[in-house]
Amino acid sequence: MTSRDPSRRPCLVFAALIFLCAGRAHAHGSFAGSFEPLVVAPLLFALWLYVRSFVHLRSLQRVGLGLGMGALFVALISPLGALGETLLSAHMVQHALLVAVAPPLLLLGHPAALFVRGLPLRWRPAWAGAARVFSMLSRPLPAAALHGFTLWFWHAPAAFDAALESAPLHLVEHASFFGTALLFWTAVMRMRGVHRSAAALAAAFATLVHSGLLGALITLAPYPLYRGASLEEQQLAGLIMWVPMGVAYLAACLYLASRLVAGAGLRAP
Repeated sequence: MTSRDPSRRPCLVFAALIFLCAGRAHAHGSFAGSFEPLVVAPLLFALWLYVRSFVHLRSLQRVGLGLGMGALFVALISPLGALGETLLSAHMVQHALLVAVAPPLLLLGHPAALFVRGLPLRWRPAWAGAARVFSMLSRPLPAAALHGFTLWFWHAPAAFDAALESAPLHLVEHASFFGTALLFWTAVMRMRGVHRSAAALAAAFATLVHSGLLGALITLAPYPLYRGASLEEQQLAGLIMWVPMGVAYLAACLYLASRLVAGAGLRAP
């Protein structure tokens, strides 16, 4: 392999990112607080698969996967992760990135194909079994139900405060946000046919309504709901959930509605 081989460039980027992360973690104590091994290891594994498959990806896949993993990096490993331990608004920005930004960007890159192409052959049977379970859960009704339950459960004051006080529980919280959001956005972006698009539109609209209600309740509460947060900080956090995340869910509804209109036009005589 020559030094001009394009397949080598992402490998150099991968090595540089690992070196940068290690250097920052060693040099800055506050920054290093967000370098949890159970967070960094899956991200580096996903980045390794991205590097292995880079030369086989189309431009849109490269951009989607790259931006999606960048959003995960900002949410979980950047200084935002450390700020989220003390500022409720920063914590809500993390949630927005994990729920409404990273998942749709990653799905633009068709990550299933990335994982199949990047995994060693001996690991692929296990991946196939996991993919079947994911396919069943990413139908509109179960995906929206799981995603909605996760949003409301972890934003209940008792569960929210408990997650901030326990590092393992905090990891479970973020993993459940991201995992159920992947299911939801898969249901939105992968539906084909008029009937399935209608079911996905109903699920997306229900999510838009109940997540907006949750954001409004947090914003308009007359007293602090979460331990250690001022009322002004809580109002800002509620607005972050209410408006930017609401825009993402509204975009999903508009996308699905356009698919329905286009499908109805094709079916018309």
